Amino acid sequence: MKHEKLVKDILKVIDKENIKDVFFCVTRLRFILKDMSKFDKKALENIEGIMQVKTVGDQLQLVVGSKIQSVYNEFCEISGIQKNEEVDAVEEEKKKFELKNFGTSILNTLSSIFVPVMPVFVAGGMMKSLVLILSMLKVISAESGIMAVLNAISDAPFYFLPFMVGYTTAKKFKLNELFGLMIAGVLLYPTFMNQTAGKTVSFLFMSIPPLNYASSVLPTILCVIAFAYLYKLVDRFIPNNLKLVFSGLITFTIFMPILLAIVAPIGNFLGIQLSNITVGLFSTLGPVAGALFAEFMPFIIMAGMHTALAPIMIQNLSSLGYDFLLPAFFINNIAVAGATLGAAFKIKDSKMKAAAFSSGGLGIIGITEPALYSISIHYKQPLFGAMIGGAVGGFIYTLLNVVAYAYTMPEIFSLPTYIHGGSNLIKIIISILAAFIASFVYSFIFTKEKKGVKVNE
Repeated sequence: MKHEKLVKDILKVIDKENIKDVFFCVTRLRFILKDMSKFDKKALENIEGIMQVKTVGDQLQLVVGSKIQSVYNEFCEISGIQKNEEVDAVEEEKKKFELKNFGTSILNTLSSIFVPVMPVFVAGGMMKSLVLILSMLKVISAESGIMAVLNAISDAPFYFLPFMVGYTTAKKFKLNELFGLMIAGVLLYPTFMNQTAGKTVSFLFMSIPPLNYASSVLPTILCVIAFAYLYKLVDRFIPNNLKLVFSGLITFTIFMPILLAIVAPIGNFLGIQLSNITVGLFSTLGPVAGALFAEFMPFIIMAGMHTALAPIMIQNLSSLGYDFLLPAFFINNIAVAGATLGAAFKIKDSKMKAAAFSSGGLGIIGITEPALYSISIHYKQPLFGAMIGGAVGGFIYTLLNVVAYAYTMPEIFSLPTYIHGGSNLIKIIISILAAFIASFVYSFIFTKEKKGVKVNE
């Protein structure tokens, strides 16, 4: 096993019996421990392969970089812990409603819902990029069957996103995942999507509004969360031998119409308002908003808060047809890459130099956490360089009104998603070049060799 030593070193510090659950995101192993005081943080930080150790609410997070998937798989295999092992639901729910953990719980919940969906969503976005390139170069006719099939593949993740978040939300809240799919199916049922012709549907004393929930996420998330609690409430009063038949039947029959009439429209309203607030903020502050947003993006990413912005970006793409936050992520990634590569030319330690070049390259293709944790934090100046580059690029892209027309991994291969007639593509290229040059130059000038820095590869 490639990461056997790393896994065993972690298990020496974190007792297996103290682990309630372990899962992962893009670059981090995330542990939920029975007792957060029973591990040596310093010992974990000294393990080769761990870039940073963070405690966020009730979670212990170990940043290991882009190799996270294989590390997680080997950790579960060696430790004997099942993947996504169920935690004690009662204790977890108590923690969720403690005021001091409220913000952390929201971020953790959004992360659990959206991180598993991202590979599919990004695949669709990259396919959309390919379709745009083929169309632009006139390799394939827009009316051809090939283009129709490729469009179906690229659009499917976005159109059926409610099903995916229904599944992941149900999994997060310990509900049968197929119930999550069923709830999304009800929201997207043709009667409510097409056949109402703009008219409400009457159900007893309630009216169900004719809203289109395709490509939206908050209505499905809120409905699944509410259903999970209601289902568990109903299930308590059903005899064990009748649960299979009556728990789901009663919950869907009594409460699903209420979710359709009240909870789903609230989710739709909240999604629109979140989009309107961000539009208003950028409209009011203009380039200043773009500069500040991109400048502090490294800290947003390191805090794991970037996932919380996914519903807003998705809502923007659904309601506006474009999004103005994704370019800031793109600019940040290029700025981090520029700052890291600038530092690479000044670093003399061979291992750190190699790490700087490799992690800088990863930043260009959208993965910045290895650069942030292995280079930026240790040398400091590359972090300042990334912030300066982000501010410069953020100011320019907002000034030029750059937007993204599809959700993709914000990296160099996502450039085709900025093609939409006019000069939008040229403007994003200008913005990322400015970010790269500013961050590279600053980091190259001010980065100094630092002795005794450990590299984690």
